[in-house]
Amino acid sequence: MRRGLAFSIILLSSLMVALDSTIVVLALPAMMAGLHTTLDVVVWSIISYILVVTILSTQMGRLGDLKGKPRVFNIGMLVFGVGSALVSASTNAVELIAFRVVQAIGGAMMSATSMALISDYFPSERRGWAFGWSSAVWNLGAVAGILAGGLITTFLGWRWNFYINVPIAAAGFALGHKYLEDLGERTPRRFDLVGSLILGASLALYSLAGLDYAASGFSASILIEALAATVLLVAFALAELRSAEPIIPPALIKTRLFTLSTLSLMLQTTANYATLFLLTMYLQGVRGLDPFSASLWLVPGYLLGSIMASMGGRLADRYDPRVIASTGLSIQIVAYLLFRSFLSVDTPLYLVTAISALNGIGAALFFASNGKLVMLDVPRRWYGAASGTSRTLGNIGMVLSFSIAIAASSAAIPRDVAFQIFAGLTSLQPQYMEPFVSSIHAAFTTSALVMAIAVALSWSRLRHKM
Repeated sequence: MRRGLAFSIILLSSLMVALDSTIVVLALPAMMAGLHTTLDVVVWSIISYILVVTILSTQMGRLGDLKGKPRVFNIGMLVFGVGSALVSASTNAVELIAFRVVQAIGGAMMSATSMALISDYFPSERRGWAFGWSSAVWNLGAVAGILAGGLITTFLGWRWNFYINVPIAAAGFALGHKYLEDLGERTPRRFDLVGSLILGASLALYSLAGLDYAASGFSASILIEALAATVLLVAFALAELRSAEPIIPPALIKTRLFTLSTLSLMLQTTANYATLFLLTMYLQGVRGLDPFSASLWLVPGYLLGSIMASMGGRLADRYDPRVIASTGLSIQIVAYLLFRSFLSVDTPLYLVTAISALNGIGAALFFASNGKLVMLDVPRRWYGAASGTSRTLGNIGMVLSFSIAIAASSAAIPRDVAFQIFAGLTSLQPQYMEPFVSSIHAAFTTSALVMAIAVALSWSRLRHKM
């Protein structure tokens, strides 16, 4: 009973974060109008959230190992709720971005520890089921965000898209404080503040380089950012080797199943989120749909993904999870190639939905199984570090995805127009449609190649003894 309540609280955090992620995109035009600001400024409300979660997840996961994962998770739930309330009360764009950062800190604390908490509560032979339901709830939250976001923005205003998180977070914090137990192993060690700052600066510079490239193309400043990030990453690695209490234990990186699984996750998110961005831009820019209508055509994919995630989790517990995860990635490659072959300026929208649903099925099978594989060989005392590192690499993939999508689309149209299409503020003029679709084809080819590397890494896990 108590374990079921604890698992429900963890699922509640997934629901809330997923709800927030789709609602924000749909609310961009209303936020621009309400705060009297421009698109490039409002887009930073999304970018800043991704950046903060990317930078902090590894550190928050390690903090969970040191101070207790339930404590970090519960504080994260509270901070996310406070951040949501502050975002709702924003009076200008600067406040909006600043308060989204507060919200992201809470999101990082929850997401970095949720996988570790599931691993604490469930033995390895039941984790596929648990991770499957976590993925299923995330998909349902994304659907709820699409359906609720359009209605709430239209009838109540964009601020209520964030106010909705406040009572959910309050209930989650109260229940988590009462029912979440610290079942993990803890050692009384200090937190590596220096290593944390160096890693954070490196990830921030890498992320900014990718986002700057998406916004303005290659430049000397982007090269400098990437080089500085690399230097800092090397400095972080050297500092960690000498540290008695490293954020990412070197032995964790040497755990082959963990490393292959997290790298597969990063490559999967790099390929997959790029296709989701491009599909949204296709539906809005080429087919002339508003953001809400465009999202509705993608809902069946999320729903099928939710069903398959729960089924995939059971399959991962019953059969070899390496095969289930690798099969899911292979299905996604098929979906990308189908988009590459059939997407045109007048493709029937039901076909777009069908291929998107196939992609959702593949992703669901992968996530349900890969989560189990990430944690399978990790010692209990490192669960938080493993969970946070996995989340960081997944978010790095999201940043790279956004860069791929904007870079591909801007090969045929101006970058500022690409951003406006993404936000649903305009559609393409007829002369741009064919070149834009051709550039999308090139992006799907790129995603398929990236996913092929993920498939190779994923299948290579079969050589690892379980």
